[in-house]
Amino acid sequence: MLGPDDRCNALAYICDLALSEYRCPVPVIPYKKVNARMMMKKFMDEEGQGMPPVRTKRYGTGDHYKRIYLIAPRHPENFWSMQGTVDLLGARTLMPNAALATLMSLTPSGVNVEYVLCDENVSTLDWNMPCDLVAVTGATLHRKRIHELCAGFRQKGVKIALGGTYASINHDQCRLLADYHFIGEAEYTWPLFLQQWMERKAKTVYFQQTYIDLKDSPAPDWSLISTADYININVQTSRGCPNCCEFCDVIQYAGRKPRTKSVQQVLHEVETAHKIGARTVFFSDDNFLADKHFARELLASLIDWNTAQSRPLSFSTQITVEIADDNEMLKMCADARFSVLFLGVETVRRKSLEEVKKSHNLKYDIFERINKISRYGIMPFLGLIVGFDNDDESVFDELYDFITRTNSPIAGISLLNAPRHTPLYNRLKEEGRLADDDFSGEWQLHTNIIPKLLSREELLLLYCELFKKIYDPALFHNRLQGWLKQVAYRTDLYVNKKFDPKQLSNGIRMITYFLMSAAPEVRKLFIKSMIETWRINPGLIRRAFTFLAQYHHFHEFVNKNCQPASQRQ
Repeated sequence: MLGPDDRCNALAYICDLALSEYRCPVPVIPYKKVNARMMMKKFMDEEGQGMPPVRTKRYGTGDHYKRIYLIAPRHPENFWSMQGTVDLLGARTLMPNAALATLMSLTPSGVNVEYVLCDENVSTLDWNMPCDLVAVTGATLHRKRIHELCAGFRQKGVKIALGGTYASINHDQCRLLADYHFIGEAEYTWPLFLQQWMERKAKTVYFQQTYIDLKDSPAPDWSLISTADYININVQTSRGCPNCCEFCDVIQYAGRKPRTKSVQQVLHEVETAHKIGARTVFFSDDNFLADKHFARELLASLIDWNTAQSRPLSFSTQITVEIADDNEMLKMCADARFSVLFLGVETVRRKSLEEVKKSHNLKYDIFERINKISRYGIMPFLGLIVGFDNDDESVFDELYDFITRTNSPIAGISLLNAPRHTPLYNRLKEEGRLADDDFSGEWQLHTNIIPKLLSREELLLLYCELFKKIYDPALFHNRLQGWLKQVAYRTDLYVNKKFDPKQLSNGIRMITYFLMSAAPEVRKLFIKSMIETWRINPGLIRRAFTFLAQYHHFHEFVNKNCQPASQRQ
């Protein structure tokens, strides 16, 4: 057990490791008499400073403007919000709502509009905000809050415009929610609506029946956000996915034919994110590799741009495991500074992959694919699902073996669900195997299907046991060290990179938490990981910090939500 003095000395030692990663010309901190409180005061933001004044953005000219209150609904507590990591790094939520920022950019000339933005994950909603219109968007996960927002403002006599993936995919459930209902992509319908609304000729439904040319989608207007509130700034390069996974509802909204912005458009958005202070950019594509030719061209341009920066960005995205089949593109990802790739592995059981038409995961050995990604120093974030028709009790051991043998520190495990209008939903409905007719948007801790080889209770219990097991501190530590040891490539292109004080402050914030506030077993994990990472490869200290920041969220989530079977009786 570490005493207070021991913790301060460990804090100082690990700070020195972090400083050495950046070759920072800061004097070495003595390992005795470290004032941790002063360090916390200097590097950690104080909470509860009050909300900033209302910020507005006007489009048009003249003296009279109509005000539109843009609202991004608050996220319910869930696994994918990464809120534990967000809190640890001193932000408020993972990323801003790009849909609302894009609506602002879509305002046509000749329309006088003043926008006010409320991201409920960042600021407090003002139910009494003076406005002419409230515009709400969100995903299925936000369904409950979307209904509350629409009902609340309509009771106050305020007109509502509703759009987004939930309002589009589940348009039959939203028919009476809003005064103006947007179905499908909004790049063409929003400007038309604004012009008609200003002329008092707006329709009640705007239905985009064909897929838009993504080159017509402007860069989001981020003028109403504070970058410090977010971990990532998101940039969308494409929509659509050519695959036909049975459980996926992406193609219901974005289609199967990949559509892309131009490389120049994407670079402009990346440059804008950099200018407003972003350190990481998340490419919010459904499948970054959907158009391989475009992805290759974009990666080459990102490398050229990023290597010229004194403060280069880090990138992450969603992508298929097929990226591992192209050594050149995988190296390009590493050279561009992709730190995390979310991979839809789903399962290692061949029959289950065939069942849900995930054929692209069957081409080559999945173990070698994941190991190859890791050798390039890119973190493979494994997306796994349990509850397929071919899943019995033994699949949980297979998945644990896969995670362990690939030394994958991070994995998100979901329960199979059947979103409405997907092929899986239609099949299970015909078979009478839908436990209820609804999907909440939550893939953890709940399923709306009736499994074939397990009861729903057995599925949930085995799921929770596996989830909690992989985030056991000792087992996570073993995988992390195994991952670090297999890294064989680190790019040497970033000769212009300089010391970044914000990254250091984030590091100090993490160190302070793990040494001063974390549970003893987690504190031990952190200290061991930092020391052993230094011994393995000092250049990987920053990458180890990334893993541990994410581990903090996952460990908290599973310990709060996934109790072992013995405690569920």
